[in-house]
Amino acid sequence: MKDKNPGFLKTNDLAILLLFSIFMNGFESGGYQAALIYIGQAYSLDTRAQGIMASVELFATMIAPLLLGTLADKIGKKIVLVFFTVLRAAACMIILIATGSILFAIGIFALGFATSIIQYVAIAQMIDGYPQSNHKRMGLIAAMYALGAVIAPLIVGNAVKTEAGWKAFFAVDVAFSLSLAVLLLITSFKPRETVSVNADLSADETFIPVQPKEGIYVYGVILLSLIMFIYVGVENGVGFFITGFMKDTMNSMNGYLALSLFWMAMIPSRVLCGIFSKYRRALLVAAPTGATISLAIFAVLRSESLALVIVSILGFFCGAVYPNVLTYAADFSGRKTATVTAMITVATGVGATVVSASVGFLQAAFSFTGAFLILAAILALDIVFALLVIKHAGEKTQKNLSNSIM
Repeated sequence: MKDKNPGFLKTNDLAILLLFSIFMNGFESGGYQAALIYIGQAYSLDTRAQGIMASVELFATMIAPLLLGTLADKIGKKIVLVFFTVLRAAACMIILIATGSILFAIGIFALGFATSIIQYVAIAQMIDGYPQSNHKRMGLIAAMYALGAVIAPLIVGNAVKTEAGWKAFFAVDVAFSLSLAVLLLITSFKPRETVSVNADLSADETFIPVQPKEGIYVYGVILLSLIMFIYVGVENGVGFFITGFMKDTMNSMNGYLALSLFWMAMIPSRVLCGIFSKYRRALLVAAPTGATISLAIFAVLRSESLALVIVSILGFFCGAVYPNVLTYAADFSGRKTATVTAMITVATGVGATVVSASVGFLQAAFSFTGAFLILAAILALDIVFALLVIKHAGEKTQKNLSNSIM
C-alpha cells in the first residue's frame, strides 16, 4: 500500500495544481458575479454602470489570448502560468486598495486578463503532460471550473456580513493565488505519461494519433471555436438573465437558486464526460441537442418548481459541451496546444461578450420568452457543427493511420 500513494502523487502532482488553477478561475468568476451588486453599492454605480464594470472583465478575457495566444508555446507553459498566477494575486491587491471605481476597473481588467491566460495554458499543459489520459482529464478540468463558480458565491454571501465586506473574497483570492504560484514554481512540468504514435484505438476509435511534426488541424479548430462561441454566449446569456426571467414571468424571487442549480448540475455531467470519454462522438452531439430542447422548454414555463427542475437538466447538458470540445482540441493541436486552446478561448470570450449583450436587446423586442427561444435556436447550430467535427475527425484519423502504416 505504501508504494501506491507515492506513485499516484508523483504522477498526478502536476495535474492537481492545474486543476486547482482552473478551480480558482471559476472561483473568481462566480465570486465576482455574486459581489457585483455590493461593488455597485460601494462605488455608487447604477445598473448600467455595473453592466459596464462586468464587461470590463469579459473584454479582458477576450483580448488576452488574442494578444498572447502563442506565448506559452514559445517561452514555456510553466513560466507563463507562474507569472500570470502572480499577476492574478496582484490584480486582487489592486482591488483591495481601490477607493474608487476607476482603480477597481483597472484591477478587474488585470484579473480578467490573467485568468484568461491561466485558463488556456493550464488546459494546454494538461494535454501535454498527460498524452495518454488527457481525454479523461478534460471532464474534470471543466468540472473544477464549475465547482469554483458554485463555492465562491457562498463565500461572498458570508463575507458581506463581516466588517471587511465583499473585499474579503478578493483577499482569499490573493492568499490562494500566491500559494499556488509557489507550488507551480517548484513543480516539474515534464510529461507524466508517454504515448506511442501508433496508439491502440480500441478504447477510443476517434483518437487521432499525433505525428511528431504535425501542425494544427485548422478546419477542426475553427469548428470547435464556433461550438464554444455559441455555447458560452448562450450559457452567459441565460446565466445573467435567469433572475430577471423568473421574476418577470413567474413573479419568483428564486432566480439565484435557479442559477446555482444551473452551475451545480454541470459538475456531475463534466465528470461523467471524462469517465466516458470513449463515447465522446455521441456526447458531443447529445450535449447541445439536450441543451437546446431544455432551453426551449424552460423559455415557456410558468411554474417555479418545474423551472428549477428544467434548469438543472439544462445545466447538465450544457456542462457536457466544454469537456468534449477539449478532447477534440487535444487531437487537433499537433504540438501547438497552447495556441489552439488560446484560439478556442478567444472564441468563448467573443461569444460571452456578443451574445450576452444581445440578450438585453432581444428581451426588449421579444420579451424574455422570445429571447430565450431565440437563444435555443442559436444553440441548435452547435448540433450541426458537432456533426461536422465528428465527420472530419474520422477522416483525419484514417489519413493519419494510412500515413503511419506507409
